[in-house]
Amino acid sequence: MKKSNLAGAAVFISMAVNNVNAANMAYVEVNANNMENTACYVRSDTKKPYFDIVSIFAANINGKSPDSPEIYFNSNVSAVLNSDQVANLQKRGMKVLVTLLGNHENAGWACMTDPVAAKKFANAIVSTVNNFHLDGIDIDDEYSTCKPNNYSITMIAQAIKSNPAFKGKLLTKALFNDYYYFKESYNGHKLSEYLDYGWEMSYSNGNFDGRLTQYLQNGMTADRLMLGGWASRFYPDPFAIGQYSVNNHLAGMMVYDITKTSQDYLSRLLRSENDQLRLDVLPGCLQDKIR
Repeated sequence: MKKSNLAGAAVFISMAVNNVNAANMAYVEVNANNMENTACYVRSDTKKPYFDIVSIFAANINGKSPDSPEIYFNSNVSAVLNSDQVANLQKRGMKVLVTLLGNHENAGWACMTDPVAAKKFANAIVSTVNNFHLDGIDIDDEYSTCKPNNYSITMIAQAIKSNPAFKGKLLTKALFNDYYYFKESYNGHKLSEYLDYGWEMSYSNGNFDGRLTQYLQNGMTADRLMLGGWASRFYPDPFAIGQYSVNNHLAGMMVYDITKTSQDYLSRLLRSENDQLRLDVLPGCLQDKIR
């Protein structure tokens, strides 16, 4: 199997270790799809769900001021959170997160400057996770109109992880050309210290080394990184994404936008692990989104 030929690949390979807790992750656009479909796709060898982690996409950050962010759920996100879908997935052994995403307003992950306000926001996030019996929170720093800085996310992440009520929960991040947040320190600590996983989402970019190296050079380790693919796009080839992930001992694979018709994409990912494996779909399992 071909290894990375990137200049400086020694940095990559030296950090790549076998991860016995390897996991695959899915985003589900709940405005159009049912969360429980992620549990319908199972491995032929274990009969267990292909995905270990799934995130509700997405709750939002609203607010007129960067230091007064508010967590907002649209009707579809609320419907999922107030249904039995989260519990049903957890019964199948899957971790369920909610993604928190900017909403074209003057508040967001990267814009806070007041440590007291950041702690208040972090506590609200932790309360949300626990109130809805979730397994963690996923950071997606997009679509906010406020002025960003390089320490806000780290400040919030530190406050989340230091909250005792978040113990045992996952803090993850969608990654997209944002390695500058990983370069800076806040109170002597870096963002990579607080993240359980990060998944890189430059979906159309086939330069896998280029997508990940900046994060590896700034504190993330291979066993906490995933390459992302988009289930409706077959470039880059999902087989290549999977093969690269296996060869470089990444944490697993992230797939965006799982729907009722994602079997072909996921089958190619699974065959990259072992060409004898097959992705099965549980009979009568796939559903439309809840109303």
